Amino acid sequence: MERKTKTTQKTEAHAAVRQAHRSSDFVVLGAGIFASLAIMAGVFFTGVASVLYGEEIVDEYATTDPAADFIGNVIGFGIVAVLLLAVILALVRMMRQQMLGNALQVEYSDYAWLREWSNTVASDLQMPRVEIMLTQDPVINAYAFGFASPYTIVLHSGAIRWLTHDQLKAVVVHEMAHVKYHHTKISTYLGMLRLVPVVGAVNGWLLDFWSRRAEYTADRLALCYLRNNEQVKSSLIGVHVGPDVARSFNEVARQWQVYMTSNYFNRFTQTFSSHPFLVRRLARLDSSAAQLLAGGDASSVPPEAGSKAAEK
Repeated sequence: MERKTKTTQKTEAHAAVRQAHRSSDFVVLGAGIFASLAIMAGVFFTGVASVLYGEEIVDEYATTDPAADFIGNVIGFGIVAVLLLAVILALVRMMRQQMLGNALQVEYSDYAWLREWSNTVASDLQMPRVEIMLTQDPVINAYAFGFASPYTIVLHSGAIRWLTHDQLKAVVVHEMAHVKYHHTKISTYLGMLRLVPVVGAVNGWLLDFWSRRAEYTADRLALCYLRNNEQVKSSLIGVHVGPDVARSFNEVARQWQVYMTSNYFNRFTQTFSSHPFLVRRLARLDSSAAQLLAGGDASSVPPEAGSKAAEK
């Protein structure tokens, strides 16, 4: 009985992982993939039909077999898809090699504490450890990539210079969430649909509905793991508006921008971005924090922490 209990404890997901997870993300992902494949199939079959019909007009006495032509086209399409996937996977691995050659691994910097801290997070969330690379870029940003271990998180030098240690923790947990929930792996494979000629842009627009939900999920995991709504919100504000005016993005400014963006055209504009707009990410974090409190997890988020800190 004791052995079974230990095994159960090892496999049980961290509370933050369960709280941040939304099964509806997979529904949106499946719908986007289905719609993309449907569009590609429509274009493919239309093209094949046009070619076959053209051949009949050119030579009514042609001896070619339409069925054989169709099978040949399908096989050719499959070969191209496999080659495209191989190229994408190779490029992702090459990106890591580029970082190893040009960037600095965080454990050899003054921010080596991030290495140990991220290992602790990885252990808590029962996920693979991640590499953290520091690269020269004044823009405050970070991103994660990889389809198999080792996964890599890249921190811009701008983030290292301007964000506080607590804000960096929120950023790193957010990026680790993309690895934990397989967002980086899924995005790698979805790259095939985005690169398809003619319809790639439409596919990308459809798939970004899932990408934006993935960002919300990563924000929620950072909130549920760190148990501090203000910490996560301040990191997002710092990344989006910069440290010089981050304090000016108080509750009054935020509510005004929420009011100005509460229209259908703004929501339509957001559909052309892979990330949700800042005002909506902050609103979702407040909503998630309220749900945690309503669910009885009062230790998760300090009440009204976000609004009080913003007013200061």
